[in-house]
Amino acid sequence: MTINLGLILLLVFVTTVFIIMGASHWLFGTFSPLRRRLREIADPKVQHTQTGTREGAFTVHFIEPVAKVMLPAEDWRKSRLKSRLVQAGFRQPKAVSWFLAAKLIAAFVLPMLVVLPLLLMGMLGEKAAIGVALLSVAGLIGFFGPDIFLQHRIEQRQNTIASSFPDALDMLVVCVEAGLGLDAAINRIASELGHAHPLIAEELQLVSLELRAGKQREAALRGLSDRTAVEEISALTSILVQSEQFGTSIASALREHADGMRLVRIQNAREKAAKLPVKLIFPIMLFIFPALFLVILGPAFIRIFYGFIRMGQ
Repeated sequence: MTINLGLILLLVFVTTVFIIMGASHWLFGTFSPLRRRLREIADPKVQHTQTGTREGAFTVHFIEPVAKVMLPAEDWRKSRLKSRLVQAGFRQPKAVSWFLAAKLIAAFVLPMLVVLPLLLMGMLGEKAAIGVALLSVAGLIGFFGPDIFLQHRIEQRQNTIASSFPDALDMLVVCVEAGLGLDAAINRIASELGHAHPLIAEELQLVSLELRAGKQREAALRGLSDRTAVEEISALTSILVQSEQFGTSIASALREHADGMRLVRIQNAREKAAKLPVKLIFPIMLFIFPALFLVILGPAFIRIFYGFIRMGQ
């Protein structure tokens, strides 16, 4: 009976693997942009018939219905989630639908993946309570896992932009003091920082495109602050908006802000350096001191031990 159950579980596992492989091949092969472009080149009629379903049949028929189950009815909830996705770098039109569908699918798929090991260990029969608890934990992890990943992605992106912001600010000061306008300076910085700091260059390039399209400078700068959610960029946006409203010199305002930011960075570096000895206490006590005592006092303890043995003889 045990062998038959093992064979059945093995067959179920192999069948599941083949189904996943086939679905992945169908999804990423049939609806891939490369294959769609090749079909459009081979048959020009395909281009006219598929213009209305550019997102793909999988997104239209599967992802959107699943996402509508969790799509919030309130507009402010939806816009808040969309703003978080934009801050994480996901600007696709269907990003909200894909994110909500991922939460719902992971909440069902992850417990299903846990069922097979539980069956092999027999926790669903004799220890049903433990199995149900593990399935519940797997469901919660699958449901809140995308949120954790999104928060981690936002924090990682914010740290990267914040670390590259001083270079962008210094270049902005140099360009404005050299005689360039603010719009031209932003465009120049976006092109110069494309290789060294691609994230902030992409954001500045988007601001430059919005300004070229006729958007007001204040709205474009506010959009930059909302997309990045970085404190330094928000302060710079406020300074530029106030300089434009009150008619003050942008170059002098940027120079003062750059000096203040440089002082803040020096103070933060000193603060981190002052915290370093306190943070090193526990690693030294747990890892370095025991090894040091073992190396120094180990031979002495061995000699004392053999000395007592000889005295006993």
